[in-house]
Amino acid sequence: MKEYVLITGASSGIGAHLAMTFAESSYSLLLLARRENLLQEVKEKCLKINSKIRVETFCADVRQDEDLKKVDNFIHKNDIALKIVIANAGFGVMGKAEKLTLDDYKNQFDTNVFGLLRTFYIFKDHLKKSKGHLALMGSISSYLGTPTLTPYCMSKFAVRAFAEGIFFEMKSFGVKCTLICPGLVESQIRFVNNKGQYNPNAKDPAPKWIIVDTKSATAKMKKAILKGKKEIIITGHGKLMVFLQRHFPKLLDIFYSLRKL
Repeated sequence: MKEYVLITGASSGIGAHLAMTFAESSYSLLLLARRENLLQEVKEKCLKINSKIRVETFCADVRQDEDLKKVDNFIHKNDIALKIVIANAGFGVMGKAEKLTLDDYKNQFDTNVFGLLRTFYIFKDHLKKSKGHLALMGSISSYLGTPTLTPYCMSKFAVRAFAEGIFFEMKSFGVKCTLICPGLVESQIRFVNNKGQYNPNAKDPAPKWIIVDTKSATAKMKKAILKGKKEIIITGHGKLMVFLQRHFPKLLDIFYSLRKL
């Protein structure tokens, strides 16, 4: 029986490259995202990498229970062995807190936190049955309360808290959990506005020299998942920022105070 990996937010960036890197390891795939046309492109790339696997795509929004339940029904109907679930879907709300609204924070949490929780609740029994693996997409922002990124940081703090607790809860069922905390990785997330809408003409606020290519980043993510690591921090600058926050937080305070906001 083929083992499947389910990935949310699989139409671009980290999600798409995770799909391709798991295809290299002969895992069949269940790919979920809102942009169906891009999902088809990812499917074609995965099958080109490995024509022996199966790739199923679903136009699904993690904010909608009905969308995820359709995937759950497909898994039951086809007796699929779901081995790995990667809750990757997410985006970032930016702006000074005083200029944002409660709705901005709600929209952020609806995808990054409650969308992740929906993914967990709907597919957890499959992982318990297969003694599989749950991977949660965090961020180094789960360690850093960054000015102009408070909604995103808050959502990722919540993901990290959930991951730390769920690790031990699911361990009793033989299910492994991995929290993935990337720094700046090549992705479309920085081209998505506060409403979750993608704008290809948006300017990337991150300096190019610090952005890590997606292929190498996702290869490390896959390795961490398959090894059953509790947490992995991706990118050198990400590890540095977390180290500073843990041991020299005043240096970061100085850095933030000097930034022009």
